[in-house]
Amino acid sequence: MAPLHHEKGTRLKRYLIAVAVAGLLLFGCYVAVSSYIAATIPPDELLLYEATEEAARKGVIIPLDEEMFRNLPVLDAILRGEGHNAVAGPYMPGDIRLVGSVEYPEKIRQETIDTYIFDSETGKRKYFEYEGRYYRIGTIYRD
Repeated sequence: MAPLHHEKGTRLKRYLIAVAVAGLLLFGCYVAVSSYIAATIPPDELLLYEATEEAARKGVIIPLDEEMFRNLPVLDAILRGEGHNAVAGPYMPGDIRLVGSVEYPEKIRQETIDTYIFDSETGKRKYFEYEGRYYRIGTIYRD
């Protein structure tokens, strides 16, 4: 009986060692993939699209003045900065076109969405009016 009990103990030890090694390999793979993704994925971006007046009327229109540009620096950076692309073809009804983008310095949170994308009171999309044109913000989540 002693040899049979010894074999069970040995099998159990081998099984536990195999489970521990497999767990460590999985954990190592998880750490490696997470590190690779964090190192290669760029930060989130805010994109500025020009929209037609027809589309803007379905949302909340906010006129941009100097005070608004101070409060919304992303719009200032895209509309009046170097990344602004003012050249584009004519619109078709309902079309939008990408005007520019900026890397957002922090993760996009609900506060960002409330500030730039949706009106928290009405739930409608925000459109910003500047020099007779209408713009809206979109986002790219990188992770």
